[in-house]
Amino acid sequence: MNKKQSFLQIQKKRAFILDKVREFFKTRGFLEVQTPIFVKLPGMEPYLNPLPYEFSDERNEKHKGYVITSPEYSLKKLLSQGFPKLFEITKVFRQNESFGGLHNPEFTMMEWYRPRSNYRKIMKDTEELVLFLARSLYKEDSIKYHDQKIDLSLPWQKISVKNAFKKFADIDLDKAKTLTDFHRQFKEKLPENYNWDDIFYYIFLNRVEPNLPKNKPVIIYDYPLPQAALAKRKSSDNFYAERFEVFIAGMELANCFSELTDWREQEKRLKHEKQMRKELGKEIYEIDQDFINAIKQGMPDTGGIAMGIDRLQMLLLDIQNINDLLILPTKELFSNH
Repeated sequence: MNKKQSFLQIQKKRAFILDKVREFFKTRGFLEVQTPIFVKLPGMEPYLNPLPYEFSDERNEKHKGYVITSPEYSLKKLLSQGFPKLFEITKVFRQNESFGGLHNPEFTMMEWYRPRSNYRKIMKDTEELVLFLARSLYKEDSIKYHDQKIDLSLPWQKISVKNAFKKFADIDLDKAKTLTDFHRQFKEKLPENYNWDDIFYYIFLNRVEPNLPKNKPVIIYDYPLPQAALAKRKSSDNFYAERFEVFIAGMELANCFSELTDWREQEKRLKHEKQMRKELGKEIYEIDQDFINAIKQGMPDTGGIAMGIDRLQMLLLDIQNINDLLILPTKELFSNH
């Protein structure tokens, strides 16, 4: 098979995976929706860089906004209007991403939401979805990725963030709730301007992630509240929130919350993130009050998740570089030759 035929086969398999994703959700009663890619105000995540966009109407009047980093706000607005369990597959855009590896500035994201549910049910969805796709492709409960056989059989391994930090970094997060306490336990030399979040990410990326199993999926759950601005606090310990991430073959695949439904708490957290963006020298914009009003209107207890479709396809098709998966990746579109 020549290179052109091989690339065609990849695209056929990508289309097959998307068909099967839709089959999985529609047979479970989810409604597929399409929400705007262009919005007036983006999410407030401190470490993301939304892409500004401007267009003109028929009177040549200028309208400024952003292309989405996630459809989350729009989907939650629908849930607040009484929509049932739903999902969306859409393009999203983020600045300052690398051109290759696991990243591309434009990529495909899927989000799904279960009203009157929580993150535990979404864990089950995630396990069953990936296993269903592997069986659809290969008639097996395992896949091969980067010369590693990965066992997808259920249930997947689950470990709390607190236990992962203790096991892999010898850090007791219960005793690291302030910057001073964090420094006291983690004695490695770090830049002086590192805040609590920076140290958390440093430890997670350099101590936890490299030690996660590569031959089977793992779900890391219950993140500290500073790492879960849109998630519901745990009732048993309000320093932690009901959030989980999925890692397969060392690749972060999905991010889930039991969604925050207290509009006052949500507004407070977004104001904090806005201040963080200012301190980080990021672009500052207003809080989306339509989003706050939607939650105020009455959003039910909900479990919701964002999953990278391109990464899911890379994993299932044993592709290590996103540039070998995408049709006209950014690197190819904007190369100098």
